[in-house]
Amino acid sequence: MQAILLVIGCIVFLVPVALHKESGKLILLFCSLLCYSFVVRELDVELLNVPAAIKFLCSGVGRNTTLAVAFSAMLLYALSRFSYYKKAVVLFLGSLPGILLMLGGVLLVVGDLFEKRYSLGHHVFFEEFLELSGYVSLLLSSLAANSGLTRRSRGDLSGGH
Repeated sequence: MQAILLVIGCIVFLVPVALHKESGKLILLFCSLLCYSFVVRELDVELLNVPAAIKFLCSGVGRNTTLAVAFSAMLLYALSRFSYYKKAVVLFLGSLPGILLMLGGVLLVVGDLFEKRYSLGHHVFFEEFLELSGYVSLLLSSLAANSGLTRRSRGDLSGGH
């Protein structure tokens, strides 16, 4: 269930990246990659009947290396246009999709804290509930990013380079 929510969020974040010529697409691409990183974290790819190359790229060191390279490339590109992306990130984080993305992050961090609290009764329930809530927030963020709710922010972002 969690992986399905994340895959949908990943794809929905990619839609405007593929279809529009916005200059602020890197933020949505980052969000899509973030969802993908959670997908490969949730799936036990090494247990699936898939080619060895996919197992390598989607689990363990291969997964970590691939994601590190992808996030680093995005960071380097954003740094090359620092003033633009500084403003764009602030605008995004103040928009509904950004707020939902941050809420999802907070829920995931709190859920991770419950995962390690063996002394608490039902700690696994709270961890899974918070994790699912975080992933739902990521999905809602992707949907909000594709709705008319962010049209004003997108216009602001595409105005200055």
